[in-house]
Amino acid sequence: MDLRKIRNMSDDELYNYLHSLTKRGNNTCIKCGKKANYVMNIQNKKKLQQKKLCMLCDNCYSELLEYLGCLDIMWD
Repeated sequence: MDLRKIRNMSDDELYNYLHSLTKRGNNTCIKCGKKANYVMNIQNKKKLQQKKLCMLCDNCYSELLEYLGCLDIMWD
Protein backbone atom coordinates (compact mmCIF):
# COMPACT_ATOMS: atom_id res chain seq x y z
CA MET A 1 0.00 0.00 0.00
CA ASP A 2 1.14 3.51 -0.79
CA LEU A 3 2.09 5.52 2.31
CA ARG A 4 0.37 8.60 0.88
CA LYS A 5 -2.92 6.67 0.85
CA ILE A 6 -2.42 5.70 4.50
CA ARG A 7 -1.68 9.31 5.48
CA ASN A 8 -4.90 10.47 3.80
CA MET A 9 -7.15 7.87 5.49
CA SER A 10 -9.80 8.89 7.95
CA ASP A 11 -9.69 7.45 11.47
CA ASP A 12 -12.31 4.83 10.59
CA GLU A 13 -10.51 3.79 7.39
CA LEU A 14 -7.20 3.49 9.24
CA TYR A 15 -8.84 1.47 12.01
CA ASN A 16 -10.34 -0.95 9.48
CA TYR A 17 -7.08 -1.18 7.54
CA LEU A 18 -5.04 -2.01 10.64
CA HIS A 19 -7.55 -4.68 11.65
CA SER A 20 -7.41 -6.19 8.16
CA LEU A 21 -3.66 -6.65 8.58
CA THR A 22 -4.12 -8.93 11.57
CA LYS A 23 -6.99 -11.13 10.36
CA ARG A 24 -5.97 -14.73 11.00
CA GLY A 25 -7.92 -16.14 8.06
CA ASN A 26 -6.49 -13.70 5.56
CA ASN A 27 -4.50 -15.44 2.78
CA THR A 28 -3.88 -12.47 0.49
CA CYS A 29 -0.72 -10.40 0.10
CA ILE A 30 -1.05 -7.14 2.00
CA LYS A 31 0.95 -5.28 -0.66
CA CYS A 32 -0.58 -6.43 -3.96
CA GLY A 33 -3.63 -8.58 -3.06
CA LYS A 34 -2.41 -11.80 -4.74
CA LYS A 35 -2.45 -15.21 -3.04
CA ALA A 36 0.10 -15.11 -0.20
CA ASN A 37 2.65 -17.80 0.60
CA TYR A 38 4.70 -16.15 3.34
CA VAL A 39 3.64 -15.05 6.83
CA MET A 40 5.57 -12.27 8.55
CA ASN A 41 5.53 -12.65 12.34
CA ILE A 42 6.59 -10.37 15.17
CA GLN A 43 8.01 -12.05 18.27
CA ASN A 44 8.46 -10.57 21.73
CA LYS A 45 10.74 -12.98 23.55
CA LYS A 46 10.61 -10.99 26.80
CA LYS A 47 6.85 -11.49 27.14
CA LEU A 48 6.69 -14.76 25.17
CA GLN A 49 4.29 -13.25 22.63
CA GLN A 50 4.00 -13.73 18.89
CA LYS A 51 1.70 -11.89 16.48
CA LYS A 52 1.10 -12.25 12.76
CA LEU A 53 2.08 -8.99 11.09
CA CYS A 54 1.04 -9.65 7.51
CA MET A 55 1.22 -12.10 4.60
CA LEU A 56 3.21 -11.65 1.38
CA CYS A 57 3.18 -13.28 -2.06
CA ASP A 58 6.35 -14.64 -3.70
CA ASN A 59 7.14 -11.42 -5.59
CA CYS A 60 6.58 -9.06 -2.67
CA TYR A 61 8.56 -11.35 -0.36
CA SER A 62 11.49 -11.32 -2.81
CA GLU A 63 11.27 -7.53 -3.07
CA LEU A 64 11.33 -7.25 0.74
CA LEU A 65 14.41 -9.48 1.00
CA GLU A 66 16.14 -7.50 -1.74
CA TYR A 67 15.28 -4.21 -0.02
CA LEU A 68 16.66 -5.53 3.29
CA GLY A 69 19.73 -6.94 1.54
CA CYS A 70 19.39 -10.43 3.00
CA LEU A 71 18.82 -13.97 1.77
CA ASP A 72 16.06 -16.44 2.56
CA ILE A 73 16.82 -19.49 4.69
CA MET A 74 16.56 -22.85 2.91
CA TRP A 75 14.46 -25.05 5.24
CA ASP A 76 14.90 -28.38 3.39
